Amino acid sequence: MFSNTLKKITIWVFFILIILAVWAVIIAISGENPFSAFGYILEGSLGDTGYFLSTLNKMVPIMLTALAVAIPSWAGIWNIGGEGQLLLGGFGAALIGFSINLGSSFLNILFALIVSALFGLVWALWPGYLKIKLNVDEVVTTLMGNYIASYFVLFLINYPFRDHSSPMAQTKYIDSSFQIPYMFRGSQFSYTFFIALGVVFIFYFIIRKFKFGYEIRMTGSNPDFSKMSGIKTKKIKLVSMLMGGAVAGLAGGLLVLGMNHRMMQSFSPGFGFTGLLVCLLAFNNPILIVFISFIFAMLQTGSVNLELFSNVPAEISGLLQAVMVLFVSAFKIISMRKGGK
Repeated sequence: MFSNTLKKITIWVFFILIILAVWAVIIAISGENPFSAFGYILEGSLGDTGYFLSTLNKMVPIMLTALAVAIPSWAGIWNIGGEGQLLLGGFGAALIGFSINLGSSFLNILFALIVSALFGLVWALWPGYLKIKLNVDEVVTTLMGNYIASYFVLFLINYPFRDHSSPMAQTKYIDSSFQIPYMFRGSQFSYTFFIALGVVFIFYFIIRKFKFGYEIRMTGSNPDFSKMSGIKTKKIKLVSMLMGGAVAGLAGGLLVLGMNHRMMQSFSPGFGFTGLLVCLLAFNNPILIVFISFIFAMLQTGSVNLELFSNVPAEISGLLQAVMVLFVSAFKIISMRKGGK
């Protein structure tokens, strides 16, 4: 048993070294010393308290959009619509934040987050329903739904809900009673990180320790056996899709209440699609989602520092992430084939 564990650790170490070697080659081709470039990335993501907190901030939407993919996938259904669900959730939180006031900051924040989750849930309802009732491919509907949601939100913040005092397309700023407080002076780090982390661990325990979680896993791994066991697989799949949409919507709400304080045109650089990659790399495991989200956040925040002190553009972080996805996918395929033999 010990030798088997040691073998697995050795394979993973070797695998990580290969990824780092390929990254080094790409950076060298870009005209930069790989060791210096890695140093710039580490400095820009972990170099001091401010950089580290910025990296943790970046993890919030990545973790939750990855979880939004993982939850339905446990039940054997795909949610590629995290980007659209996040955008609608963010708009929902902003709409509540500048239009009503319940008289208590706690109630305001709680209500806005619930609304953001509901907006994401509603946007996940129709592709889930079409899949369950008509067997319409949910990959297509959720993917296309991203573009519908994106243009719809763009219309809302440009016309009926635009803040005309700003030259940018955005809503009004939310009331201060809706803003999740920053934890440190001079930093935008707020309790959003701990809320997101708590949501990930809640679903980890649900999937591992609760009957409902067992039914989700059984539906995804063996739907025929689940039906014979009395599990309502169609209901489980639909509910899991709705929960995924709610989590993605919550991510948008946390971005509005904890960081941006408004809904604007450049609200998301593609968090939903980044979350999809993270979920695939983590093999739907919530704990791995946290660690891989941290790596992706490091690359994204550190690449800005890399661009400042070298000739390598910040966009290289996307290329490095793509290399990681390619190698992890190849490793997974090889492992599955060996297991089949």
